[in-house]
Amino acid sequence: MEIHRYESLSSTNSQLFELSKKNAKSWTVIWTSHQTQGKGYSGNSWISEFGKNIAVSVLIKNDLHYSELIYFNQWVCNVICDFLSSYTEDVSVKWPNDIIIKNKKVCGVLIETHKIDNQLNIITGIGLNVNQINFDLLLKAGSLSTQTGQIYNLEEILSGLLTKLKSSYHLIEKREWESIIEKYNSKLFRKDKVSVFKIEDELFNGIIQSVDESGLLNVKLENGSINKFKHKEIELMY
Repeated sequence: MEIHRYESLSSTNSQLFELSKKNAKSWTVIWTSHQTQGKGYSGNSWISEFGKNIAVSVLIKNDLHYSELIYFNQWVCNVICDFLSSYTEDVSVKWPNDIIIKNKKVCGVLIETHKIDNQLNIITGIGLNVNQINFDLLLKAGSLSTQTGQIYNLEEILSGLLTKLKSSYHLIEKREWESIIEKYNSKLFRKDKVSVFKIEDELFNGIIQSVDESGLLNVKLENGSINKFKHKEIELMY
């Protein structure tokens, strides 16, 4: 594993994306404790306080098909949940790729890809709030520190997380999709609980059932029917 450390960086994913086009090796890692223009899923932004959190991107090269990236994303979320569960309880994944500790978002995942010949270059960006305490008006945001009351060594957290990713990678290599999606569904935030959802400007009650093989969220509505939703079609209000 080749790790590149930066004091400050606009985006670890962008930096690693450029390196990946110059034949960077698989398991090349870019990390910083200060990311100034972090990118979130579907165009969201990720703002990090200087020196308090971890922004890391990992390059993994393999022969996955684009359709299998759903499972890759779920695998990453599973690994992060398992890792954070060694520090605290009540860790879950908010579909599709936010990590929640005790109702607060502490981590987000962004996966970007490109192909060179027949090899898929997967850049996995992970933004993990570790020691940040103040999130201003971001009422749903938190950190490992706010949720546990402890202060952590960033390098130790990063080392543990990368070790967990590497040691769990055999699940991707063996394409154990069934076990990955089963574990992902077992960790779903608000699963089997009545929750409030929003579609455009309309609020309604529903119960999260599962995420299916296509990555769609299955929600049971008040009339008993089960509807499938893509990301950004529906918002969980919590």
